[in-house]
Amino acid sequence: MYIIRDIEKDILRWISSKEIIAIKGPRQAGKTTLLRRIPKLLEGVNEENVHYITMEDDEDRIRFERNPKEVVEYYTSGIKGRHYFLFDEVQYVKHAGKILKLLYDKYKNIKIIVTGSSSLDINEVSSYLVGRALSFELMPFSFHEFLMSKDTKIADKYSKMSLHIEQFGQGPKIRETVYLDKINHYLKEYLVYGGYPRVCLTENLKDKEFILKNLFQTYIEKDLIKLYGIKDAYKMIDLVKLLSGLTGNLINYNTLGNITSANYKEVKSMLYILESTYIIKLIRPFHKNMITELRKNPKVYFIDNGLRNYLFGKFEFNEQEMGALVENYVFDCLRSYNPKFWRTTAKAEVDFIVNNIPVEAKASSPKITRSLRSFIENYKPKVAVVTGWDVIKTEKIDKTKIYFVPVSYLGKK
Repeated sequence: MYIIRDIEKDILRWISSKEIIAIKGPRQAGKTTLLRRIPKLLEGVNEENVHYITMEDDEDRIRFERNPKEVVEYYTSGIKGRHYFLFDEVQYVKHAGKILKLLYDKYKNIKIIVTGSSSLDINEVSSYLVGRALSFELMPFSFHEFLMSKDTKIADKYSKMSLHIEQFGQGPKIRETVYLDKINHYLKEYLVYGGYPRVCLTENLKDKEFILKNLFQTYIEKDLIKLYGIKDAYKMIDLVKLLSGLTGNLINYNTLGNITSANYKEVKSMLYILESTYIIKLIRPFHKNMITELRKNPKVYFIDNGLRNYLFGKFEFNEQEMGALVENYVFDCLRSYNPKFWRTTAKAEVDFIVNNIPVEAKASSPKITRSLRSFIENYKPKVAVVTGWDVIKTEKIDKTKIYFVPVSYLGKK
């Protein structure tokens, strides 16, 4: 069963251009599946003009590293027309950026599309390809894609009523639906088991947990140890498990170091690798003084709730515990906007700030908190957003319009 990915339309816009397309994202998020689907998206192109090469195959990788021009000419020899080279897992190729630049500049009749499971490596590749490459991120299933795997009619209903954060600034009409209970039912499953495609397409709950376990083990073996040569992988495992219990909270580098027996530099390095390999994301505080902002500790979120819950060691949550999962989901909806959080020395805190729009992520009892009111008084935003499970209403504080919406109404742009 193939679920059409939301990113497909963006890639198709550039499929005829000369630029290299670089698709990056976490391991097992569906990059290989998408890459293998591209021939079906190329209307009027003969199959013999499309060449899929995985760099996880050592023989193919070594040939490509030794003489990339010979490899290209081997595939294109005697076949007219434009050729499409699909290079999977390009992070395994030594000097990949330099090689791709050479091919881009030398051959005018080829289109190159590459994938990589680490932004660290893709960014290194891209440094050689300034003006020559376009980058796209393929993440685990969004909630819309998850719904497509469960119930296409509900997915269509969701796509018509969901709003991305910028739309709140335009005075949107909030559409009510009698199917909210069904959408929320699916959302709770999504919050617990996450969006990795194989997990979503598996019905048995124990099998979902087993897949998440194997996904993390593969990540350790192929990304951490093989790519980065981490000698003491146990420190990394201890750190990421510790972070799973701190979702949505400020982190303290010294505390993390003391618990994991790592020094300050090691902790910073490990956090950087966890971000670069799409496990976590650190967000910074909102502040008018940029110097002060950068000195303050960040908050941590996970790219996927299911993986976070596996690391946390549980898949059953009470209403209070669901709050952290809802907050992580809201972070994911806002992630492309580079969200920040607001916190004062008096401990007033707002979960997210996006383009001066404060967003409070609540699982239940949505209300205007003292912290939100304080932010509104200080920064006078045009709108604010508060989530819950099923409340739909608006209130006003001075000139700020506050939208109360079900968390399932939030979507990605």
